[in-house]
Amino acid sequence: MALALLLAAAGGGYYAYKALEKDRTLVSSSDEGTVVTRKSKVVVPSGGSEIVVEEDVSAEDEAEIPISDEEAAEVELPFAVDYFADDLTPDEQIICRQIYKGMVGREEKINIKKDVIDSEDVCQLIVMIVTGSPEIDYVDSDYSVQVDANGCASAIFMNYTRSAEDSEMRRTLTQQAIDRICAEITPNWTDFQKFKLVHDALVNNCVYYEADSDCYTAYGCLVGGNAVCEGYSKALMLLCDRVDINCLPVIGQGLNEDGTSQGHIWNKVMLNGHWYSTDVTWDDPVFDSAENYLRYDYFSVTDEEMERNHIEDENKYIAEPECTSTELDYYRYYGYYAESADDAELAFSRAIRDAMAGGEEYARIKCADRQAFDDTLDWVFGDGAGNTALFEMIKDGAEKHKEYGYDETGYSVINNAITYNISIRLRK
Repeated sequence: MALALLLAAAGGGYYAYKALEKDRTLVSSSDEGTVVTRKSKVVVPSGGSEIVVEEDVSAEDEAEIPISDEEAAEVELPFAVDYFADDLTPDEQIICRQIYKGMVGREEKINIKKDVIDSEDVCQLIVMIVTGSPEIDYVDSDYSVQVDANGCASAIFMNYTRSAEDSEMRRTLTQQAIDRICAEITPNWTDFQKFKLVHDALVNNCVYYEADSDCYTAYGCLVGGNAVCEGYSKALMLLCDRVDINCLPVIGQGLNEDGTSQGHIWNKVMLNGHWYSTDVTWDDPVFDSAENYLRYDYFSVTDEEMERNHIEDENKYIAEPECTSTELDYYRYYGYYAESADDAELAFSRAIRDAMAGGEEYARIKCADRQAFDDTLDWVFGDGAGNTALFEMIKDGAEKHKEYGYDETGYSVINNAITYNISIRLRK
């Protein structure tokens, strides 16, 4: 008799993003203290070593038959899953929809089309589906794959962490939070305006913290107010979906300054028809007295900029779009961009003017390259006592906006030597 093996999916469970260690990575330093950013570690859980052998039966049970190709074709996928699935073969697309439908229906055994996908590859497909479906936050990373005599996956045995009723309650609360964030948006808002709103809302209303399993979910980020990178990423996907901005997850590694790496997840967003890389988690850094600190170092950047300290994981079912546009780079958009140190004074004058007009605490610019960054830092520090031109800008702004109580006598400097950003902290 032919035999079918029920194999634990060793090393192939979907990515569970867990901050196992409270690692911190030095980004830059100043008289403000040590500036650090968090990276969540990714764990690819291994299945157990038990192999269960099942005997084939001559007549196929009706319950063992997966939903038909026609039924699968009618399954509506979330944007990200649909985007990635567009590059799959027709049969792989059917299996993608069969798995997604099974997860939505909390099926303990999801039968899939036979003789199509290798048992090892199906694990990568599950990664794509779960990561691209922010509302599916109840799938346990411990699952098994049923393998036929040809080594192809024929079924997946799933475990779920919460009931449908619990998920519906969480979905309602999550949607209410999204409603509150997006309430002020009107039809005439641009993609840039909408994306800035949701980006700022996530950074301002969520604290990077691994409290419990909710921190890996959009619910934890939007309702609970604490999350790690997976929670930020999934929350951004839901918010972008609400405001009609295409958004994809990116699974990979964040690089430390010492060359080591940690599992991480970020996003790509489409603004005005062009793709941009973005990392909301890393725009919410941690350092001493960083309350209400919000930055735009990873707001809308190119792949080249992101790849300085982010590396995408390889997954045969995830083909990310290229990000080359700089049109809606935050700093270029507002004129806070310096091609060289000669441009820094104008960039800072705009940044300080706008920051003080709004009562904000930070004025930020971005330099084109490392040389411009180094030269601009020298200009900012001057002879060690500060730059006269910057003091004049601050004094002028303080006189125009006395209601905010700015201190004219000094400023602090925060810099990011990876992204070439320099921020001036205005004293109050």
